[in-house]
Amino acid sequence: MPIIVDHDERRHYIARVVERVIAKQGMDAVTIRNVAREAGFRSTLISHYFKDKKDMLTFTLDSIRSRAAIRVDKEFLDKNDLAACLETLLATNEDELSDWQAWFGFWEKATFDPELSAVRLGVVEATHNTIKHLLDRAKGRGELPRTLDSEFHARRLQIVMNGLAAHVVMQPADWPAEAQRALVKVEIELMKKMPKPPAGTKLPDFNVPAFAYTR
Repeated sequence: MPIIVDHDERRHYIARVVERVIAKQGMDAVTIRNVAREAGFRSTLISHYFKDKKDMLTFTLDSIRSRAAIRVDKEFLDKNDLAACLETLLATNEDELSDWQAWFGFWEKATFDPELSAVRLGVVEATHNTIKHLLDRAKGRGELPRTLDSEFHARRLQIVMNGLAAHVVMQPADWPAEAQRALVKVEIELMKKMPKPPAGTKLPDFNVPAFAYTR
């Protein structure tokens, strides 16, 4: 009797393998052959699930976004506070660190590839929408001032968290989970003290299609 394999599950598994290859050897090492070797598959099996290397990379990038959204959704649905929700976007464990390593690995590749660049910018905008949504909910729950400029602070927080993740990827020993969480709490306190940006301060918008956040 033939073994039934879940198509989507196998694709997500391969995406995780792509992340491992990036973490171990860098983006240049991501080839159908190398990914197949790392996964213990034949190259022809990888080709069964992805039409080419770019298709595999695009799916991997979106897979990273999907996992982050699932983590945020869980904290959101459990009605946990703003800090707990934002912490799901950090690199506080091995899986999250792998996601960030792969995400940064995509940056240079996407810079010179319009298709991957569009996916990357879509993820950036989706993350912004998620953070803004969390800030709006925190305002409604009384965790943050109702006068908070959610648009401005969502952009600011995204910049801070990207910078933090970059340091974690470069020097993980200097940024254990508790240190990352402490920084998130500092940022929340700053928002309470400065709900509106200083006069004349404006962060850029990204005019790209966003992945809808449905909560």
